[in-house]
Amino acid sequence: MAGIFAFGGAASAPAANAVASPRPVLGNAAAAVVIREYGDFQCPSCGAFARLVEPQIRTAYIDTGKVRLEWHDFVWIGQESRDAANAARCAGDQGRFWDYHDLLYRSQGGENSGAFSKDHLKTFGAGLGLDVAAFNACVDSGSHLDAVAADFADVSAKGFNGTPTFLIGSQRIVGAQPFAVFQAAIDAALASK
Repeated sequence: MAGIFAFGGAASAPAANAVASPRPVLGNAAAAVVIREYGDFQCPSCGAFARLVEPQIRTAYIDTGKVRLEWHDFVWIGQESRDAANAARCAGDQGRFWDYHDLLYRSQGGENSGAFSKDHLKTFGAGLGLDVAAFNACVDSGSHLDAVAADFADVSAKGFNGTPTFLIGSQRIVGAQPFAVFQAAIDAALASK
């Protein structure tokens, strides 16, 4: 699914409502509510959320301009998690974070089993039609690993201990909860605006 992406302060998506941000963001800059998602690309529950619940949130709230989604890396499972997070940000350099995000969650394998080896990550980028030379160089050099580590330090400071974790306003939701749980939290946050 194509997404709106901004990273490092420079909008890089074709959509007019991209959000300028130092992190991947999906949605309208003027959205009344922000969902902060803290996830790991190897996490099975994160994958279930991305495949089953997030599309419903996109349709009902993000595509309508009411909500924007901010991605925060919570890479706790291992090296493949860190490499996948870096690669997603490398795709973001080319305006394709959310496409890569979705592809990673569709391509999950066993944790640290090689599903997200650097070779596989580069193959995913080529499959999305990214500038292969630039993408591969970014993946190989770990260009965004400092940002990934900074996100993890932030998560640790917040005391989060499960993925996925979401903040909607001041409400914390942990796990791949049903859409109705998110809908209630989002509607309550919207009502308070």
